This record gives sequence, C-alpha cells and structure tokens, in this order.
Amino acid sequence: MSFLHLLLLIFSLEFSSAIERDTSNLVPSIQPNDIVLQFRSNGSVDERIINLEANSYVRIRSINVPKSVAFAVVQAHSQVHRISMSQARKFDVGNHVNGTSIGILVDTSSSNSGVMAYLINTQPVNITVLAFILFYDRSAPIPGGCNLEFEMPVSPWLRVSYNQSMVNVDHELAALPPNQGDVFPCESESLLYEVYHYYLAQRDFTEDSFFNAIRLLRTVNGAKEFGTEIRSFGFTPTTRSRFSLYPGLGQVFVVTVTHMGEASRYAPASAYIPSVTYGCDLSVEGDCQTLSSTYVKVLCALSLFLGLFIAFAGHRYFQLEMILAGFIAFSAVSYIILVNHFDPNVTGLAAGTSVMGLLGGLLWWFVWWFWGIPALSVLPVVFMLGFLMSSVLFYLPISFEFLTNDFNFWSAFCCCWLVLPVIFVTFTRIGNIVSCAVLGSYAVIVPIDHYIGSSLKYIVINVVRRATVFGFGRAVLDPPYQDNDLILSLAWIGLIISGATFQYLRERRRPPFSPPADIWRPLRWTRLRGTSNSRAEQTPLIVSPDPGVAHYGTA
Repeated sequence: MSFLHLLLLIFSLEFSSAIERDTSNLVPSIQPNDIVLQFRSNGSVDERIINLEANSYVRIRSINVPKSVAFAVVQAHSQVHRISMSQARKFDVGNHVNGTSIGILVDTSSSNSGVMAYLINTQPVNITVLAFILFYDRSAPIPGGCNLEFEMPVSPWLRVSYNQSMVNVDHELAALPPNQGDVFPCESESLLYEVYHYYLAQRDFTEDSFFNAIRLLRTVNGAKEFGTEIRSFGFTPTTRSRFSLYPGLGQVFVVTVTHMGEASRYAPASAYIPSVTYGCDLSVEGDCQTLSSTYVKVLCALSLFLGLFIAFAGHRYFQLEMILAGFIAFSAVSYIILVNHFDPNVTGLAAGTSVMGLLGGLLWWFVWWFWGIPALSVLPVVFMLGFLMSSVLFYLPISFEFLTNDFNFWSAFCCCWLVLPVIFVTFTRIGNIVSCAVLGSYAVIVPIDHYIGSSLKYIVINVVRRATVFGFGRAVLDPPYQDNDLILSLAWIGLIISGATFQYLRERRRPPFSPPADIWRPLRWTRLRGTSNSRAEQTPLIVSPDPGVAHYGTA
C-alpha cells in the first residue's frame, strides 16, 4: 500500500512540473530585472527610460501580444555610449547587435511566448537608454528582412557613418509581408522605400532633445509628419543615402518601406530603427565644441574687422581692396588645386594657400598700378560676388537629379556665376560698391556664424566640397535654417544695405576710382612715351582745380 502511495506521489509531482514547464513556455515568469512593455492598440507606444548600470543587463519583454501581430521590433537608443541587444544572455554569431540606436526583430507569428530581448551594457559606465517596442501585423513588410551584410539575419537598423564632409546612411533591403507567401520575398518591385531626415536644434546636445527626436520619427506616420524626404531634392532612395555633414548639429535618419502591392487604399508600411549622428563624437571631450585655437581666433578677428572695412570703405581704399581681392581669389584656387592633386597636412595647406594668396594680392595690385583700367581691375571682386550669389542659389533646398552629374552641376553653376559680372562690368563703380558691401558683410557674419553654431558658412563650404570631395554630388544638402540662421540672414541684409548706401553717398561726388599709385609712374611713362616732358605748348602753367569735384586724399 505504501508503495502505491509512493508511485502516486511521484506521478503527481511529475505532472505538476510538466504543467509548470508548459505554462512557462506560454507566459515566462517575471524576473526582477525585467522591463515589461505593453502592447497598445490605439497606436501609442509604451516606452521606458532605463538607467542601465555598468556591466549589467535587463530583459525587455512584452506579454499578451495579440495573434494579429506578426512581428515586433524591440528598440533601444543611447545618446553617447554603445550598447548591445541580443536574443540570448550570451553573445553568439548572428544573435546580437552593437551600437547607439539598435534593435532586433522578433517573429511572433509562430510562437505564443511573447516578445523578449536582452539589453546589455558592456561599458564601465552607467548608460541612460530609451527602450520601446513597435508591433506590426502580417500585411507589413519586414524591414531588413533581406540582409546580406549586417550582423543578424534580419537587420531592421540603420548603419550611420561620417567623414569630414558627408554622412552615409546604409540599410538592408526589406522582405515582403508574411501574408504574401512569396517563394522569393526579396525579389519584389512592389516595395517603396523612403528616406527621411530631421534636424535637432543647433548646438543642442541634451539627452532630452535626443530622446524627443527619436520619439518623433520612430513610426511611419511620425517620419512622414516631421521628417524631410530626400525625393523632394531629386534623389531616388537606394540602400546607401548620403547627406552633407554639418558638425555639431544633430541629424535623425529613418527609412520607411511600403508594400504597394495591396489592392486596398491603405498601403501597409513599416519603419526601420531611427538613428542619430552629430557629425562628431560626444564621448570625446571637446570634439563637438567650436574650434577655438589661436589660429582660428586670429582668422575670425581678421575676417570680422576686414569685412567691416571692406563693407563700408572698400571702394574708398581701392588699392587695398585689390590686394585683398587678389589674396582671397588666389587662396581659394590654390586650396582647390592642393587638395585635389596633393595630400597636404593642415599646416602645409595653410602655408601654401597663404603664400599663393599673398602673391596673388600683390599681382593684382600691380595690374591696377601698371594699367589703371577699372573694368579690368574690378574683375576679381565682381567675380567673387557672382560666385557668392551662385553659391547662395545652390544653397537653397532646391535640387534636381540631373545636378548630381558634375558636368551638369558646374555648367549650371558657372552660368549663374557669370550673370552679375556681365551686368556690373559696364557699371564698374556701382558694381564695385555693391560687391564690397556684399562680400564684406558676409565676411563679418562668418566668424559670428562659427561661434554661435549656425550654418550660413556652408553657403561657400558646400561648393568647395563639391569641387574637392569625390562623390559629394550624390549627397543631399538640405541645409538647416533655424532661428540663428534667420537672425544672421537679416543682419547680413542690413549690412549690405547700409554698407552700399554709405559708400555710394560718400563717393558720388568723387572720381569713380582712386588713381593708381604714383611710385615710379613718371619713369614708366617716360620710357613708354620716349619723352621727359609730357606738357604741350597749350598747357597752362597754373591749372585751377574744379572746386565742385572732390579728389581722393582730400576731406
């Protein structure tokens, strides 16, 4: 009898343990370090701000997921430090991903165990992480489902990298929705990709702004509402998108994929994991701050004071203007030549452009001294004005796909460049005054732009990048235009108007241009004319100057 009771006891224990194992497969037990995120049917997203301690992990879970959900994308975003996400506590090949904006796709159609992923911090510091889960039904395409290069078989994240001029955003192709039953889910032309980007506030490196930007663009609807799509700039999305780099300014990137094969009006779509870059490394102290070396400070000070001088007195001191114009023009040309054909370091590049600029300035002053022809001497200034105005035109957020070809771009750019020189070459004094006002005022706002972190300096920088950086023509420019840029633009316009008006009113009763320097001029004209006396018999011995005309060098 006791033996029978023993058998019944063993059987009951085994039966109870079997039920417990089966139940644990259905609803895994809650652990102390679990983060449970709920499914919400109203379109909102349940999220958590997690303080992930050094060398620790948490398990992100979602239970009671409806059967209509085919897959979920578990996401985690850290502003500075890299984190890891895995399908298991131990890393293995193909089961984890590392980065600052990461996530994994969990298939829920063939399992009732809910959604689960491990968020791991391998860094020796605590990390603040924004975590959430996005759920999709069987009609949504699978982002990153046709991965060929990334770490995991399904890779719904973006790989963002940057260099000194461009940001590269890579993503893997999506797979057809699970309800299609296609034998070749990766070979379809019915998937439409759209690439969006969004700017954070200038010089805003706060964690709150980072998380808020992720919240804005994490869904398909959010990307469409707050992001700017690159098709509007004439670019067709590919698996690699390029953007112009604006260091110190946060950019959020997100890719959406839409299945256009559905017969209904509603086209199901899904979003890749958004990613952010500042064009610098926030983990390196001072890497995202404004350059403030002695050399930069000297350049900014010279630009500010010489810009004010040229804007309000450039025409009055025409010979000094010629030296500065020749210096800038020859420096720019030598910079492009040195970068394209050599590999100089920063010191060599600065020295080379400075020497060539100095020689160019002296050369152009000599041209004015030797010939004294205003229409010839003002050419560098009006050409720089044409270059700047053409750069402003191509800086606007308007682009066409044919401009990605270098020949097309430079042809269009040069046509716009030559408009103002052709007009002002016949109105030399007005052209020179306007050129001084525009160029001088731009030289004033550039150092201010540098220190407040706005983007007007990229009016010229983007054109120089186009001339010196291979492949920059495929980059989406779309420069940011925020409050600081608006204030500087108004200041620029105000300086142009005041500088041009002041110089015109001051010079209207004077000769159009100051005479060339008289150093060695008598000997030069003696050699050219073959006589030492240029006076004729009818020349009066005493000539009275016209009292109504002011002369240079007089008050």
